[in-house]
Amino acid sequence: MSVAEQLPPRQQLEPRSSLRRNGRWTGFLHVLDVRMKELRREPEVVFWVFGFPILLALGLGIAFRNKPADMTSVVIVSSPGSQDALALIQGSSGRNSIHAHVLDEASALRGFRLGKYALIVQPNGRGGYEYRYDPARPESVLARALVDESLQSAAGRRDPIPTRAVTSSEP
Repeated sequence: MSVAEQLPPRQQLEPRSSLRRNGRWTGFLHVLDVRMKELRREPEVVFWVFGFPILLALGLGIAFRNKPADMTSVVIVSSPGSQDALALIQGSSGRNSIHAHVLDEASALRGFRLGKYALIVQPNGRGGYEYRYDPARPESVLARALVDESLQSAAGRRDPIPTRAVTSSEP
């Protein structure tokens, strides 16, 4: 037997329980211990670590809570075809997002100028409609597209490509 293969006498071996090993959680526990000591030295950290994020979450939750979809306010100029236009809009699939009124032309233009209405629909007497909208206002452009889609589909337009819209609101 060689010197390397010889075992030391039993009294020279330390018991296994007294050997210190670095376990899986040793590093984490040391970091946690240091952080807790820092926390005791600076108690204002408790507010910034626990209180401030909770207050921030509450404030942002109140500010950006879910709200119903915006209604597009549209005015139809009172003329011989205005009741037909109102009936088409109210009978269309987009009726839940369009709020239509019938007014005389002067009131409609005044309300449009003041921003009360996003779109003016004026029947032309030949079965067609004229839209007055402000291209600089995004809600006006959207209202024009929405009302045109509603009027065309309610009048019987067939789309060449069948599509389907699925609403999705995820938190």
